[in-house]
Amino acid sequence: MTERLNKLIMAILAAYLLFAIGLLYWVVIYSGSGDGDTLEHVHSSWLVYTGQMPYKDFFQHHNPLLWYMGAPLVGMFEYSLRAVDAVNMLTVSVTALTLFYVYRLHKDFLTDSFGGLVAATFCVFPHESLYDKDFKPDNFMGACLIIGIYYLFRYLKNKRFSSLAGSFLLFFAAFMFTQKAVLILAAIGGVILYLLWQKQMQWQEVLAGAVLPVLLYALFLTWMWSEDVLTLYFKANFELNSHIPAVFYTRRFISPTAEMYVPLLLALFALGRCVYDGNIYIRIIGILFVAEFLFRLYYFTPFVYYFAFLHQIASVMAGIAAVELVKKRPWLKWLFAAYFITVGSIYAHIYSRRITVGDSFKYGAAGLVLERTNPCDYVLNGYRIGYNLFNKNVDFIWNLQGQIDVIAATIGIRPLVNLEALVRKHRPKIIYGGNYYDTYREYRGDIGKYPIHWISRHLLDEMYTPLNRDDLYILKPEYQSYDCRYNPRTKTYEYRDKH
Repeated sequence: MTERLNKLIMAILAAYLLFAIGLLYWVVIYSGSGDGDTLEHVHSSWLVYTGQMPYKDFFQHHNPLLWYMGAPLVGMFEYSLRAVDAVNMLTVSVTALTLFYVYRLHKDFLTDSFGGLVAATFCVFPHESLYDKDFKPDNFMGACLIIGIYYLFRYLKNKRFSSLAGSFLLFFAAFMFTQKAVLILAAIGGVILYLLWQKQMQWQEVLAGAVLPVLLYALFLTWMWSEDVLTLYFKANFELNSHIPAVFYTRRFISPTAEMYVPLLLALFALGRCVYDGNIYIRIIGILFVAEFLFRLYYFTPFVYYFAFLHQIASVMAGIAAVELVKKRPWLKWLFAAYFITVGSIYAHIYSRRITVGDSFKYGAAGLVLERTNPCDYVLNGYRIGYNLFNKNVDFIWNLQGQIDVIAATIGIRPLVNLEALVRKHRPKIIYGGNYYDTYREYRGDIGKYPIHWISRHLLDEMYTPLNRDDLYILKPEYQSYDCRYNPRTKTYEYRDKH
């Protein structure tokens, strides 16, 4: 194949990457996403921005780095859906950074520029139903893992301690975005132990590199202890989450999406053909791919974004397979180019016909709620539907009632509350009028549904008016107080006349 044709193929792959990232930005700006996890993490970021502390002032069951990173952006666009746009655009930018390091992994350690471009193009999905644009900890965890692996490889190549220290710090950040990173970090730890045994790493440098992450986590735990929430932190992040697979008993595992099968198949080809005879970097990537594949196959994968890191590491392996395949068949480069031209054309056709939506529908019911509330109002999220971005919560456990609060009660964090009594006390402006079902029983396949919370018809008729959307109700005017003021001393919004 001539150099000119080779450059053309590389340009096609690069153009697809630019198209995919551009389309993700377009979706964020014009279409949005009603993804419940995104709205949950925006609300948590806002609570942090207002000075509240996770586990003490509001309940969460994830590690907190995402909310502290998102808090300045969310605060900048407080009381506007632009806050959701901002953090989703941050996520797309992190996706682009991840693609850059996937490319660099190949260019610097695994294969060449062609393999890097193929890996990066497989790694990005310009489709809104997937996870590349959603403000979820999984996206940031995956980025830290990929970049951390890159700097681990740099250390193995140049033996510079700064590369090793940076790698360990990135692995720690992945864990602080979400505790589920501990599974793949255990596999990385196994690889490091093997390298120590093979004398390709030195104990003194590994221990020195671990000092800062260990110190930072010790300081974090000390902070939790000083605020008297250390026990709750461990129960919420580890014990509670260990019960969630039981909630999804009937759908604990799902299959990858159709678009994931091509890089997965190529990764399996590379595993059988290239890993054994490959360099140390290829062998490490192969080990991590197998580990993550087994985790997703046998542990817990109820949603597509749980495949985030598997998809990334499989795409890296797919780039290795692509280089192996074109060694004796250079014409296959055109097949890869044609595949991405086809995929890009399909997405371009889909989105050329897409009608953009206004704020009332862009992020589910969240826009509708923002239009009808002021900063003093309370808002009560619904069963499997979240829409409270910038309003007060009626309870410490404010999200996924019927699931999270049921598990919390089961493991002794706190008993179930009387939701109707809280509604009467705080008079939330927007509430959900349907039942909140016990998801333990519902998802485990029991016949029927079992309400765990409900708002009585008497209370709804007395105090609320239906909004005719998503079973939502709005507080009647005679129960509302419109005299909302900002208190600079407490830095909070308050009603002038207390209920």
